[in-house]
Amino acid sequence: MRKIFVSIALILSIFALSQVKTHTVQPQETVYGISNQYGITQEQLIRANPFLNQRTLQIGDVLQIPGQNDSVLPQHDVNDYEDEAFYYRVIKPKQTLYSLAKEYDVSQEIIKNLNPFIEEKGLQINDIVRIPKKIQSQEETEEIVVPDGMHLVKAGETVFSIAKQYNLEMADIYAANRNLQTEGLKKGSLLQIPSKKMVSMPVSEENHFEHKVIKDDTVFSILRKYDVSLEELISENPELQNGLQLGMTLKIPMKKGAKLESEPKLVQTSNDNFKDNEINIVWMMPFFLDTPNSNKGERQVAQDFYMGGQLALDRLIKSGKNINVKIVDVQGNTDNINQFLDSPEVNQTDAIIGPFFHDLVLHVAQKLEKTQIPVFSPVVNAASLEQFNNVYFATPRDEFAADIIIEEMAKAYNGKQEVKILTTSKDENIANYLQSEFKKRFGNAKITITKNPNDLKLVEHRTQTTLEDGANTQQTESITYEPILAVLATENNQIGSQFVDIITRQNPDHIDGFSIYFVPALDVFDNSNVKNINALKEIGFTYTASRLVNTFGATEKEILADFNEKYCMIPTKFMSLGYDVVYDVIDRMDKSGKISDFDAKRSETRLSSKFSYDKVSDGKAKINKELRIIRLNK
Repeated sequence: MRKIFVSIALILSIFALSQVKTHTVQPQETVYGISNQYGITQEQLIRANPFLNQRTLQIGDVLQIPGQNDSVLPQHDVNDYEDEAFYYRVIKPKQTLYSLAKEYDVSQEIIKNLNPFIEEKGLQINDIVRIPKKIQSQEETEEIVVPDGMHLVKAGETVFSIAKQYNLEMADIYAANRNLQTEGLKKGSLLQIPSKKMVSMPVSEENHFEHKVIKDDTVFSILRKYDVSLEELISENPELQNGLQLGMTLKIPMKKGAKLESEPKLVQTSNDNFKDNEINIVWMMPFFLDTPNSNKGERQVAQDFYMGGQLALDRLIKSGKNINVKIVDVQGNTDNINQFLDSPEVNQTDAIIGPFFHDLVLHVAQKLEKTQIPVFSPVVNAASLEQFNNVYFATPRDEFAADIIIEEMAKAYNGKQEVKILTTSKDENIANYLQSEFKKRFGNAKITITKNPNDLKLVEHRTQTTLEDGANTQQTESITYEPILAVLATENNQIGSQFVDIITRQNPDHIDGFSIYFVPALDVFDNSNVKNINALKEIGFTYTASRLVNTFGATEKEILADFNEKYCMIPTKFMSLGYDVVYDVIDRMDKSGKISDFDAKRSETRLSSKFSYDKVSDGKAKINKELRIIRLNK
């Protein structure tokens, strides 16, 4: 073991810092972090500041900092407390990380991320542990309050993608999250996100990061920032014996056994692919050809999409397009994708359609970020992909439909109706969004979210009136109803049918109907659905649809006839999607396969979908915002 000699000057400077009498609380600081900064226990800090027994830390609080051996302060019992985002629990005898995770229904990983001292010394009696509050729990989805300056890891994310999202380097994420260096990225864990780029990472064989000392840096702030000990820091930086100097570069040691994710090898192309007078498309589809008896659902979707896309190619080729298509069977992993993207064939590629899964779209977008090759995602439109300017989302977001319906509801709302939203557990998020946004417009609105279609029945009030006319007495009864705005917020076809059945049996003068989604019971182009449509017209019903075939249209009739001739069937949902996406992408291209910004933005109606691509609100990707609005007027 290497011996370390520390100068008297450094020892005196550290000793002086440890005797600081007050500390002003900064954003994101915790009791644990501050006590760790000054080398005291959480109990000592709370005893010196008794108000912490009654409330949590607040930015700007001035804390008294006792000495390490200060034991003359009065003793106070430390109680559990909470704020908007967290529970703060004082560890009692026999409590364990497992029992805490089970009691509060969160993962042990999240608790460890929020309380890094657990990894170093384990749980001890009277430790104060921070546990996140859950704000929603539905089936397999769990959402927690994510504090400012932190990131909740989602499925398919990588250290590289998270760093890109916050305009940081991978080294910044690793340096700020020491456990990440050895344990790797785990779904559901919380990461500290630095407010700015902090470190650089030298060549891969090195075992440290590099930090350049800036104004206001202190030894203790550096120890806290990187969660390293004083001994480790001095071991890597013996020049500290001369004191901390502005501008000096410090080596920040990685955790022993660190295994860091490599930055993905990005594809570089010359863009000569847009000079060859032909359109070269790559489809990345989950066919699972190597395992034909597995993943039947994904295989069926891929097959239907492929069938629709083939029909689109037939029509495009007949129109004079010179098209080449390559199929990549993604098999649900990156191996086949990398085999293609690392091959010379990628240099002739004009656009990629697919893959269907979030993590694979993310991987492709990352690899192609330095190229001009667009990636069209047929289904996935997650916010984590917005950072890539080469990604196009073909499917509009549910929030776009909800925003349209809110505008329609606002026209019908007179302040007296109750809003009743029918949804399911699967679609509850969009129902909550609609409720929240409508409340912003009409703060006093009474809004109920229900999963029972019978709750949409009008509440009636009967009033008996006695009329006297000389010797005659007559009893009359009047009926009044509590008016409602009824909204369907689920794609479930069965619930949609019940919704339509319930609301069309009500007095149409007291109900207005809306739907965020299209379900078959709302199909205005289905001749067998005339009874429903006529009843919905009595109400004055409005709905949106991202995919709806106008069977009365001349072009649509031609396409449907082609489906019948080629496959002897009407197209399924994903056949229509395959046709629409493939036809739309290629139709927007010039003869060399390039799509201009003008061509990306122009609005086009295909078999079942409308398309027009524009930038997302807070990112670089482009998203299709086009939706059909169907108004069945009274």
